[in-house]
Amino acid sequence: MVIDYSRQAGRTITTKGYRKKIVIIEDIKYIICEDHLSSIYLNSEKVISEIKTLCEFERQLCVFGFFRIRKNILINGRYITEIDSRINKRVVKLGEIYFIVSKNRLKPFLNWIS
Repeated sequence: MVIDYSRQAGRTITTKGYRKKIVIIEDIKYIICEDHLSSIYLNSEKVISEIKTLCEFERQLCVFGFFRIRKNILINGRYITEIDSRINKRVVKLGEIYFIVSKNRLKPFLNWIS
């Protein structure tokens, strides 16, 4: 599957919180969700909190090159800098941060990146 990250350019999502914010999709590195509180980690190292499930983000962002690697983590494929092949290709590096792809999502992930 070929992912066209240029589709992210100029696209935005709007957060629903106390102060509505417009977030540029290509600036999102990854999203981590705990219960219904999602933390959006941006390329600028800024973090935005949003009361929204990861499933809602996944539906909205999967067409822009985002992939859910664990039940609580959604990553932007544009920021993958390395996939560690020593551990069954389960370790993904985004910048200086390492994530482990869950066993259940490994095969779809490997198909997604190839």
